Amino acid sequence: MIELKPFRLPLGLKLGVLAGALWALCLLAGAPLTAQVNIEDLRPDDPPPGLSGSLRGDVNIQTGNVSFVRLGLEARVNRVEDSVHTLIVGDGGLGLIGSSRFASSGLAHYRETYWISEWAAPEWFGQINYDRSRLLAFRALAGAGVRSPTYHPEWGRIGGGTSLMLEHERFMLPDTAFHPERSTVMRSSTFLTLRAVFGDDGAVVVSSTTYIQPRLRDLRDVRLSENLSVATSVTEQVAVTTSFDLRYDSRPPDEVSSLDTRLRTGITLRY
Repeated sequence: MIELKPFRLPLGLKLGVLAGALWALCLLAGAPLTAQVNIEDLRPDDPPPGLSGSLRGDVNIQTGNVSFVRLGLEARVNRVEDSVHTLIVGDGGLGLIGSSRFASSGLAHYRETYWISEWAAPEWFGQINYDRSRLLAFRALAGAGVRSPTYHPEWGRIGGGTSLMLEHERFMLPDTAFHPERSTVMRSSTFLTLRAVFGDDGAVVVSSTTYIQPRLRDLRDVRLSENLSVATSVTEQVAVTTSFDLRYDSRPPDEVSSLDTRLRTGITLRY
């Protein structure tokens, strides 16, 4: 299994510098990302004490609202002190649609989890992102909930969690659009994760995460997402990863497809 090796920064720097770097990555990035982001796929199972993280580059083939090929970059920072786990994520890249048009998006996510027991961990989180391929000009959300690693078989881990989140969205829509230009709603967010480890020292890791996010006042307004990934270790710090993402929105903006898929193959560097 790939192990994350910790590193330490001077006390005065710590998360401020790291968060700033991730913000820069997101704001300068140009690549279609779904408005729903699979944060569970970005969480390490057992990060070491102190600071650790990863840097990942990939090639992305996407179908649905936008068909294109792009190069992507993802940065992640973990901080573990006592029972508190802090996660900061930035994601971005550069994509070319056809021969002349670029897609643009960016994301920043912050989350703190408090492991008060072996079976329960309250957490809170915040996120901002935009995605021009889905006509999303701006999205901000904040929420809180609880997670639990519900089962630990010898071959891996099964876990889940649930939370409530307040979501605000602004869209880039024509005057004739039926979909509202702005919306602020409460959603529940429930996820189930599955992780299986194969081979000597965890050489191959297969993981799956499924999300369901219905609107509280209208359960027919629901968003679903699925991520399936396979990581093969090359060295302790380097892995080749292939992942498939599926996203469904029952009420997308006008002229936006309800279903998106994404296939990615790339290299992950862990430190």
